[in-house]
Amino acid sequence: MKKLFLFRCSISLLFIICATMVDVSAQNAFSQLRGSEEDSLMTKNFPGAWNLPGTDLYMKFGGYFRLDAIYDFTGAGTRNQLLIGQIPVKGSPEANAGPFFNMHVRETRFNFDIRRTTDLGRSLKFFIEFDFFDESLGSGQPRLRHAFVKYGNLLIGQTWTNLSDLRVFPFIMDFSSGDALFGGRSVQVRWEQDFKKHWQYGLSLEMPVIDGIYNPDNQPGEIMPILPVFSGRLSNNRDNGMLMFGAQIEQLRWYGRKQGPNATALSWGVTLNGRQLLTDKFFVTWHASYNRGMASQVIIFTGSAQGAVLTPSGDLHMDDGVTLAIGGGYQLSKAFSANLAFAHFNRGRLDFRPDDTMKNGLLGHANIIWNIDGRAMTGFEFAWGKRQNINEYNGKASRIQAMIKYAF
Repeated sequence: MKKLFLFRCSISLLFIICATMVDVSAQNAFSQLRGSEEDSLMTKNFPGAWNLPGTDLYMKFGGYFRLDAIYDFTGAGTRNQLLIGQIPVKGSPEANAGPFFNMHVRETRFNFDIRRTTDLGRSLKFFIEFDFFDESLGSGQPRLRHAFVKYGNLLIGQTWTNLSDLRVFPFIMDFSSGDALFGGRSVQVRWEQDFKKHWQYGLSLEMPVIDGIYNPDNQPGEIMPILPVFSGRLSNNRDNGMLMFGAQIEQLRWYGRKQGPNATALSWGVTLNGRQLLTDKFFVTWHASYNRGMASQVIIFTGSAQGAVLTPSGDLHMDDGVTLAIGGGYQLSKAFSANLAFAHFNRGRLDFRPDDTMKNGLLGHANIIWNIDGRAMTGFEFAWGKRQNINEYNGKASRIQAMIKYAF
């Protein structure tokens, strides 16, 4: 497992070195953000905002409407997105499912963004955003994505974790395109600061997960962490690309409530992200991570018992895992672009897991996007995936997806 991890890291580093040697002159506004519009702190004249009369507040209502149409060839997993973990393996009852068609508007989202500049000259911002993509809820029920206050370098609330950076992916239509991403959204307190030209660091205390421990013997107790997650990040942001290295540690704790075992362990993970413009029309992206006891921090396993096992002896056995994602985009013309992305997940020894536990998986996407104008776009995408369990049973899935989106 360690040799495999070192090999993949070497390939990633070689890729980075080659990409950064390319001389490019293109300017790209993505380097001003750490992954999404909600990170911006610009106060006056940010697009779509208006000044509230008699105040120094600037306000914007934003978001987009989106309709997705999906045809799945194998009937794999959820009807709304292609998840590696939900691909059925041969021999399972789910593998007998047939093709299906589905349409939904779950990715439609809306947000409020309120900003001002304080008397001390610092930017103050409140941001809240909802969508409808919680598949445990009805299709018309909203889900909270972001809710935070940002004052200068300090952020408090729920948003992307310190180690999440959406710039490591090209534009992919399938909502699960970030399956291999180490991160997600969490409640946190974060400080980030530019300390040198093109360089920034970020430190955060984040809400620990209340899952991530598998209890196969149903021993009494529950997951009860008493310490926050701590993470640190170092980023290099340039007009033609970015690099980011980050690490985080977390306490895993099983509390037996005086009836079962008490156990604690220290889990950790590291990430390496990048994006590079090779020409004014072509860019590449990459993301790699290794974790020990933190599989539930990888989006594919969010909300699951993946990460550690409570053994019969009452100890915590930590699993490990490697993720790797690469992608790229090419501007075919002023209106048309193409994107390609692959995500891979592989796990080490899983001694205490049942045979039907997923050991590795692969997910790929390829699309053509038509930007109709500055607010509207549509496109067509082909997605495919593969999964293999501990017992070496495997399954494959594929689907096509069409989308139309209007931003406001």
